[in-house]
This record gives sequence, structure tokens and C-alpha cells, in this order.
Amino acid sequence: MFLSRYLVPVTSAPIEDGGLLVREGRMVGVGRRKELTAAFSGAAVVDFGDAILLPPLVNAHTHLELTHFPNWARRSGQGESPASFVDWILHVIRVKRGVDVELYRPSLAAGIAAALASGTGAIGDVLSYFPARQAYVNTPLRGHLYLEILGREPAMGRKALARIGELLDEKRAGQLKLGIAPHAPYSVSEEYLEHIYDFARRRQVPTSLHLAESREETSFVRDSSGPMKEQLYPFVGWQGLVPPPARRSPVAFVEACGGLASSGLLVHGVQVDAADAQRMAKAGSTLVCCPRSNARLGVGKAPVELYRQVGVPLALGTDSLASCDSLSVWDEMAFAHRWFEGRLTPSELLAMATINGARALGVAAEQGELKAGLGCNFQVLKPAALPEFNNLETFLCSPGRSAEVSALFLDAWDVLQKN
Repeated sequence: MFLSRYLVPVTSAPIEDGGLLVREGRMVGVGRRKELTAAFSGAAVVDFGDAILLPPLVNAHTHLELTHFPNWARRSGQGESPASFVDWILHVIRVKRGVDVELYRPSLAAGIAAALASGTGAIGDVLSYFPARQAYVNTPLRGHLYLEILGREPAMGRKALARIGELLDEKRAGQLKLGIAPHAPYSVSEEYLEHIYDFARRRQVPTSLHLAESREETSFVRDSSGPMKEQLYPFVGWQGLVPPPARRSPVAFVEACGGLASSGLLVHGVQVDAADAQRMAKAGSTLVCCPRSNARLGVGKAPVELYRQVGVPLALGTDSLASCDSLSVWDEMAFAHRWFEGRLTPSELLAMATINGARALGVAAEQGELKAGLGCNFQVLKPAALPEFNNLETFLCSPGRSAEVSALFLDAWDVLQKN
């Protein structure tokens, strides 16, 4: 039995003086301390005292292989404050061109460690250097590992998809299910996107896609114009591969390619209108918000009220250290609480960072909430001073929580072993 001053199940009301009863690695009881100890007086007790017990967080979108990106950028001499979204893309490409791909392995390992240290128990990670997937083999993280794919040349695309098909036969990397991540509508051709999504359906694998992130993306997809045509395509040698205007929004374009589905994550979703949101809701797609990245790159704010009105499930992601300052979902929540200026309540943000992400990544049978029947997965916060009980959820969406993670139990084992 695990006890604490406060317990936050997420899908039900917080509990003062609460506890979890665990048997054979699964939660069998969640409730008040007095009731649990009376009903199960013979159970061994671990009392965390003045602490907050709640589910592990879920980082629904990140690129952990880029954890060392800030160091790579400094060593390369590249500037760290791009003037526009396309300028940032060029910056990332320049830095990555100077990095030995074998350095992605320790970078990914560092990202896994940082995620765990900040209370993350499940992840939607995008990987471009596929051999680095072995870093996940001995980790307790659950979720999806999306193998990234991009390109506009059909022959190269067929070869890359065949390679991914071979890797998907492995099914998993550690406890993460393998999936596919077509990069974005501006970096994958229409024909290629159609093949990728058809392939994903046939293989029954999840997908993740950067979508409607910037105005530059919208201009390029709709009109084949703007900085992506003028700067990005020449920079990567795609001058002769500029597509004809799609005359539709990025969301409508991806829908036509078969890319809207309940098994697919859509990431960012900043530049959308009501019709786009309705398309996403109808398909059952989850939208992953990455507000710190959006703020850093100056692309705008996701219309979270619109998504809520039409019923698009929302999750939370940090994106990579190429566009934010930490891999902590706690930090992402705190920023989102300020950034959206009351458009998302603390309880909604907690759901985005836990149960919504867990559902989107197919791990809700194990984690995402504190409820009888789920695995023994929870984290413990030990603040210097506890908040008043009626201010608990607001406190959890305030800065500083990441440093207060004292324990992270995954599969009934404290993977941080701080106590």
C-alpha cells in the first residue's frame, strides 16, 4: 500500500490523505488512507508523507535523438535564434549535416534518462537514425517509436519504405510499439504520403505527422509558394520537385492522402480553421500540442477552444531540444497554462499530459490514470511546501514541479531509486 498526503487520479477527483493498494504489480484499490488501511490492515505500507502521488506523464511527441542538439549547434558555430520557421529548418539541417550519426545513440540515451527523471512514463518518439532504436530495449518507457520518413523522389521513397517494412517486423523496441512518421506535407510528396498511409493501414501500425505547424507550410501546400519553395527546396536540392498547388489546406491535403485516422497522431495543428478541425474530429485523430516549440518558432497558438468544441482529443508533447529548453512535460504544462491564458483549465492540462496521451499511444490499459485494474505506474512529487488542497491542480500546472519528482514507479519498480 502506497500512501501520500494528496493523490491525483486524474479521471476522478483528487483525494486528500489517499493511497493505492497494489497486488502482484497491479493497482487493486484507490481511495482514502483511512478506508484502505482499515480494509487491508495486513498490507505492507509505504508512506510518502507530505507528497503528491499521481500518474506518470506522457510525452506524446518528441525527438529524443536530438537531445544533444544544443551542444551540436554551439560546436558548429550556427546561430541559435532563427528569424523564421524556414530559417529554423535550415538551421537544423546545417547542424545535423555536421554530426556523425553514431552520436545519435548517446543523444537518445540522454533523452530517455531526462524523460524518466522528469516523471515521464510513456512517450511518442520520432526517430530518423533507425539503428539507435536499440537504446529503448532495456528501458521501462512505454508508447510508440515512430520511424521517420521523408522525401519526394519515388524511387528513393520505395526503397525507404521497404526498409521500414523490414524493421516493422520487429514489432517493438523495448516496450514501445513501432510506427511510421511521415515528416510533414511539405517534405513528403502526395504520392509518397498515399503509399505510406496505405502501408500503415495494411500493417496496422500507428503514424505521427507534423501538420499545419506554420503559415509557410500552408502557403507551400496550398499555392506552392513562399519561403519553402524559395529557400528550403533549393537548399536540399529539390528545385525540380516543387509540387503543383494543392489548392487546399494542409489538413485537407493529408485527409485526401488517407492520413487522418484514429491511429494517427497529428502534431502542432496551429494553422487550422473550423473545417480542418471538423475533419480531424470526424477521423478521431488526436492533436498533440507543443506550445513551447510553437512559441520559440513564432508560428502561433493552436486553437484549443476550437478543438475542444468539435471534439478533437488533445495531448501534450515537448518536441525536441532543437526548439524547446527541456524534455519535461511538467515544464510544458506550466508554459501551456500561461500561454493559453485560461483557455485550458489545470484539469484539462493534466488530462492532456496523462490519460489523453496514454490513450493516443495505446497504453491506457497500463497508465495514464490511477484506477484499479491498471499497472502499478505512478510518480511522487515532494514539494518543499504543499499547496492548499483546493489549489492542488493549479499548483501542478505551475513552474518548478519537474525538480520535485522524487520517485517514478513503472511496473511496480521505482526507476529513479531516489529513496
